[in-house]
Amino acid sequence: MKRLIATLLIPVVVLSACTEDESSNDMDNNTPPTVPSESTMAPDLDAFDEESSEEGRVAAIGNWGYAALNVGVYTSILYQHLVIPVTAFKATVGTEAYFDEETELWVWEKNFDIPAQSDYQVKLTADVDGNDVDWKGYISHGTEIDEFMWFEGESTVNGESGSWMLYESPENPNVWLTSDWTDEDDETVADATFTVMKEGDNKGSWIKFEADATADLDRTVTIFDASMDNEVTIMWSQAEVNGQVMSEAHFDDTAYHCWDANLMDTTCE
Repeated sequence: MKRLIATLLIPVVVLSACTEDESSNDMDNNTPPTVPSESTMAPDLDAFDEESSEEGRVAAIGNWGYAALNVGVYTSILYQHLVIPVTAFKATVGTEAYFDEETELWVWEKNFDIPAQSDYQVKLTADVDGNDVDWKGYISHGTEIDEFMWFEGESTVNGESGSWMLYESPENPNVWLTSDWTDEDDETVADATFTVMKEGDNKGSWIKFEADATADLDRTVTIFDASMDNEVTIMWSQAEVNGQVMSEAHFDDTAYHCWDANLMDTTCE
């Protein structure tokens, strides 16, 4: 009798397991993974744009100016040399995704423009495997570029941590920059470390961007210049734009050197 009962229960257990798996798959197919925030690839560093204000141009030789000079190395990489993949990724944020049944991938598609050029298309795909997501960003431009994978990465399905690799160009498809990031679900703390992989004087240099909405100086970047073996720490208020910078190599001390809301040098409190 016990053997008969066990035999009868086997199909029920198998059917239940299959039903749970199918239900799980259906849920995955109905809910796309969280697209990482823009800051994981393109942090907001507008506070160091000296062209945006008269104060910036005047303060370019002071403490703020030294901070802006160091940040500028990375803004030029992200917003000039790698402007196409960075702009492409930013275009997908907020775009509605669809699930491709044939490839079993989530897909985001969007047209976008960059300065002086238009008619670009980006296709961002996500391959979900449990709690892990593999991302790939394909970019097309007329007849010149056909779905070149300009960036790829991985993350947790909830978008709390991950990494990116950005490639230089279709002509030179080597990794230029990587990003390792975290973005906590309370939206008050986030960080991303960008490392230069391209051959040259800046290879091995990195910049770490941190945001902490609970702090008075709620933005921090730490920069390591591999060519000079020099580390610079910069902290500022996103809203008020006042801040401070520390560099032993530049200032010959380990103290912070400050600027006010007008970007003028001031005594640190």
